[in-house]
Amino acid sequence: MRTGASAALALAVLVAGLWCAVVGRTSLEAWRVPVDTGADAWYTLATLKAAHDGHLTPLGPVEVPELGAPHGARWNDFLRQHKLQYALAGGLARTFGLFPAANLLVLLAAVLAALSFQAVSRHFGARPEWAFAGACAFALSPFFFHRSLAHLTLSFYWPIPLAILVVAWAFEGPGMRPGSRRFLAAVAIAVVVGLHNIYFAALLAQFLGLSFLVQGLVRRAPRAALSSLALLVVLLATVLADNANLLVQAAREGTPAGALLRPYGNLERYALKPIELLLPLGEAGIVPWRAAGKVYLGSALYRGELGSAYLGLGGVVALLGLAIATARAGLGRPRRPVPGAALALAWVFAYAVVGGLNGLLGLTGFVWLRATNRTSIWILAVVLVWGATEISRAAWTRRRTASVLAAALLGALTLADQLPPRTPPEAIRGRGAVLASDAVFTRSLEAALPAGAMLFQLPVVDFPEGLRIRGASDYEHLRPYLHSKQLRFSYGSDKGRPREAWQRRVEALEPEPMADALERMGFAGLLVIRKAYEDGARELRERLAATGRLETIESPDGDFVFIRLRPAPSPMAPDVVVPPAPGSESS
Repeated sequence: MRTGASAALALAVLVAGLWCAVVGRTSLEAWRVPVDTGADAWYTLATLKAAHDGHLTPLGPVEVPELGAPHGARWNDFLRQHKLQYALAGGLARTFGLFPAANLLVLLAAVLAALSFQAVSRHFGARPEWAFAGACAFALSPFFFHRSLAHLTLSFYWPIPLAILVVAWAFEGPGMRPGSRRFLAAVAIAVVVGLHNIYFAALLAQFLGLSFLVQGLVRRAPRAALSSLALLVVLLATVLADNANLLVQAAREGTPAGALLRPYGNLERYALKPIELLLPLGEAGIVPWRAAGKVYLGSALYRGELGSAYLGLGGVVALLGLAIATARAGLGRPRRPVPGAALALAWVFAYAVVGGLNGLLGLTGFVWLRATNRTSIWILAVVLVWGATEISRAAWTRRRTASVLAAALLGALTLADQLPPRTPPEAIRGRGAVLASDAVFTRSLEAALPAGAMLFQLPVVDFPEGLRIRGASDYEHLRPYLHSKQLRFSYGSDKGRPREAWQRRVEALEPEPMADALERMGFAGLLVIRKAYEDGARELRERLAATGRLETIESPDGDFVFIRLRPAPSPMAPDVVVPPAPGSESS
């Protein structure tokens, strides 16, 4: 027990140290800067900010009063996962600050993935050194660094090894006996998986459904089949409970017009492409075929989430070994059973590749699981667990020194292949400068405006998943919100509802009547992203200045400009000021 705890501690320290070194978080100053400030990272940070302010309840409706002014933002029309985890992370943000907490969450994701893999591979019989090496490769995978903070719910893939354990139990000859300790552990794992990313839960649900059929129809084992079915019900119930806010909102008001903007073509664009499992597409990679990745990167017609699917050197070696073992099982005399890992991968490929079963499902209109390339992390977990277990059975690994040296060498080569280049200090300082500019700008606004003042943000951008406008990414309207303590912003309520349609009608007005309308609604100013305008919003400022609206505040980096308005003492509702056109739907 003490040896196992020591190995887990050493693994956690090594993974944490490597992550800190790679992303350059080796000083307190660097820790105050999030590891990513790209488009989707703003969304993740805003979600953490909402949790920090106590607005993200695990099972209830999600309302963010600081966004979506004047009504307040409703976040109940789009799938938002990890609400329980975010609610807990809100306490972390209140303790350490928003940006250090965001970094801690990414680091925690890596450490949990390492410990989960180590425990599961040891359960399957892997020797400690091979479980350790595999855990490092799994935790610090290309998938992890590609997702990082921007796709934080995908970075928390630590339940996948546990899900693989449940799948193995479910397909075993006797299966799981209802009420047994193994079954109760599987129930707990199903709940954990259900509270994590829907892509991970979807694959576990498929495997549980398959095990129900195999145990019930092929092996004639009704109790084992019943266990699989019960686990499937627990998993689905957890997913539904976690998204109760979305289901209740849809039942009350129907599905919003903008909620299903996922065309069928995205199922092909973001599907799993097996070639991407083998090719390093970023700056990392020491494999001899690295140049092929560059050719693919420049030539691929359907460019989805490029770079995240690569398995790394260790994953590729394990996948090749599994392919050889499968071929030997099928062609050898006497024939041996095909490895269960190979059967699992066969299903994943059949489901996730371009034109696969998910594509068929999409023809029915169900297109939410559009990015099946994300199943690559399941594939990596399967092949690494299989590889660590299988190599531990080799006779030569009984010579401990040789086995430890071999595991250390392959582990080191794998990390050298898949770890990205170290984030340079100037990149961290650049992100820090953006945050510092936003903080100074927001403090200036709060000093100039009363508490609760409303700001109308231009240009109007849909939320979530809006379009990039010139140099401005879709979530940049959230940047001032991250630093605000007492302001309210027009951006940030879920799109598609008539309640939010007034913003487009206001934006369509000429500057002078637009300002008049916003003042009657009680808005204290315009907050404009200058790089979204070809002229940097110069014409807008000049035309409003000609009407006496002269006072402006610019952010130090020039990205934002505030134009003061004169809010009416008795604000009117948006649909009263700018009513919908005759015949259109109103709120």
